[in-house]
Amino acid sequence: MMGGQNERPPFPAELGSEPDAGDLEEVWSLLDDARADAGFVDDGAALDQAWARLAGEIQGLEVDVDAVGPTSPGSGAERSSRRLAPVWGLVAAAAAAIFVMVGPPATITVEAGPGESRSVTLADGSLVELNSGSTLSYARWVTGGSPRARRVHLDGEAFLQVVPGDAQFLVRTFNAEVTVLGTAFNVRAREEPGGGTDVAVQSGRVRLAAAGIGKGVEMEGGYAASVELGATEPGSPTLTRLEPVLSWRTRGFAAVDLPLGSILAELERRFDTRLEVSEGVALDERLTVHYQEPSSLESILRDIATARGLGFRAISGGYEIHP
Repeated sequence: MMGGQNERPPFPAELGSEPDAGDLEEVWSLLDDARADAGFVDDGAALDQAWARLAGEIQGLEVDVDAVGPTSPGSGAERSSRRLAPVWGLVAAAAAAIFVMVGPPATITVEAGPGESRSVTLADGSLVELNSGSTLSYARWVTGGSPRARRVHLDGEAFLQVVPGDAQFLVRTFNAEVTVLGTAFNVRAREEPGGGTDVAVQSGRVRLAAAGIGKGVEMEGGYAASVELGATEPGSPTLTRLEPVLSWRTRGFAAVDLPLGSILAELERRFDTRLEVSEGVALDERLTVHYQEPSSLESILRDIATARGLGFRAISGGYEIHP
């Protein structure tokens, strides 16, 4: 699947035997252009615009109505309508063939499930490492030199090593946009209490802004900044220790000044284990933990419980944290 992401799907041999094969192949090409225009899609707007452009191009196609089927004499407007209708039939046939052969055309989605991590090499050569419980989406058919090859959508946490290129590299999250030219940096985007989009730069330079808003901040290696939940702009960049931020890449575990609820959610993803919380546990209390090589989930819970005066016990499929 990964190896064929840059290729245009071939014109189906079975359509080549149709009487209107030439027209079908032209529509096939137009459909590929529409798919390229849409890129990866956060909502339906891009696809709607692409199909609208496709419709305009189809208006200009000349189709031999006699080859398609019998018609009766009529006005020029009627002849135009008859000429357009078969073309839309060809569009439906070609579009159906695309979906049967390769599935929905917009994006490829790669997921690192709970307790695992994954690496993805993009068409332009950039590398993305996904942390547990994270998802990356990007355009399906692109070449390495295409601007669309340098746009991704992230839900979760990832470390990115971006190769230099003529086009800017863009990472979109649920509430932020990160723009780079060539760098290595970490992005954590969690839509949960205490979450937001956090960016820490290892090398190079990036720009962080709230989604859909031009105002942003720039930062270089060793700095970090965040777009908090509900914020319309990022906070000021601050010097940061990268070791805790990047410890997940070597199977460590760290949380720096995060609410207890957010830390427990991260532990659930990392260890693929259910954690329940009893009433009376203050999930908004913030703390910092850092383990280079955690021996077990239970050892981390024991430390957290000791630091916060809590208890925990094993239950079916996981643990319960209680006052």
